[in-house]
Amino acid sequence: MIAAERKDAVLRELRLRGSLTVNEFAQRLGISPITLRRDLQELERAGRLTRVHGGATSVQQQAAAPPPLELNSRRLAASFGLTPRAARDEPTVATIGMIVPTRGYYYADIIDGAKDAARLAGVRLVLAISDYNQSEERRIFRRMLDLGVDGILITPSKSELVDSPLRDLIESSSVPVTVVERVWEFPTRGRSVDSVRSDHRFGAELAVTHLAELGHRKLGLWSFDNPHVAEITGGFEAAAARYGCVLHRPGFDYGHPEWDSVDPIRNVIRYVTEAVDAGVTALIVHPDQLALQVVQTALELGIDVPTDLSIVAYDDEIASLGERLLTAIAPPKHAIGFAATDSCLRAIAHENPDGAGFPAQRIRLLPALRQRESTAPPNGVSHSDRF
Repeated sequence: MIAAERKDAVLRELRLRGSLTVNEFAQRLGISPITLRRDLQELERAGRLTRVHGGATSVQQQAAAPPPLELNSRRLAASFGLTPRAARDEPTVATIGMIVPTRGYYYADIIDGAKDAARLAGVRLVLAISDYNQSEERRIFRRMLDLGVDGILITPSKSELVDSPLRDLIESSSVPVTVVERVWEFPTRGRSVDSVRSDHRFGAELAVTHLAELGHRKLGLWSFDNPHVAEITGGFEAAAARYGCVLHRPGFDYGHPEWDSVDPIRNVIRYVTEAVDAGVTALIVHPDQLALQVVQTALELGIDVPTDLSIVAYDDEIASLGERLLTAIAPPKHAIGFAATDSCLRAIAHENPDGAGFPAQRIRLLPALRQRESTAPPNGVSHSDRF
């Protein structure tokens, strides 16, 4: 852990608890007491804290300050088979519940980011999986509240939340809630709710910009039946219009009467064939697994990638593992989990009985383009013909 991360962890601990002890906090961070004392000395010289015998206190701590954040961690930990610090007569700063649709694809990095932030803050993270089941996520949410968590991170199974029972549950929550990787743009009608997500519209615009600057003018987008498709489609269409690109809108797509639900490769073959026959020179494909299938199908059909067809994958989970290393849009998944935990902790720290607290946040983090082997200028377009 670098010095800046250690000092951030110290200041967050003091913000939440008002004080710390060197031996206990050094053990929690996995560093030596000598290293921590050196950090405390530097922070004291900067006027950020006051050192006391065996530890440090916040410079803002006053006699009238509210008590440090604690919770019934014995009951919570016992329910999840954990051994709480409270069992050793040490208070737990906070416990955050995290509800995600799956532990695997895409969300693994988000969970890891949340774990890293929780570790730095010295708080407990309790994970639960909804398996994209809406009734299950509501049940888990209520159980988290019953168990006494101080805040909840949740990724709803569905993107449409306007009239959903889950929205009602979130806005009536007794603890702060941060919605993760979903659009939450509702006016406050109950509890103020934070949201932290990737800006997928920006990600799609980034992909189109890359392809347009290579000289591509007829583009296709293949993405369907997922919570991010509306954002990605909106960004794709806006950027394509800005660059004067022609959009390929396939007659054959998900929901078509001839869509094969048994043999998905048949769908890929038909889609790729129709796109190339229509003059498409570049595709944005979401998610990665589908992009890999598109590449292998194109190559088997004698369509070279990227000479005949450039492909940008969206997600960058497995895009670098195919026969062609795929250029990809990479959402900042680890940073999403980290920022969500940080946002929730800030809301917990400022929570007041009268309902006033830290203003609600709408945090959008920008995806990045990772250029590899699957994109190039289209046939017949030289480098001098590009923008």
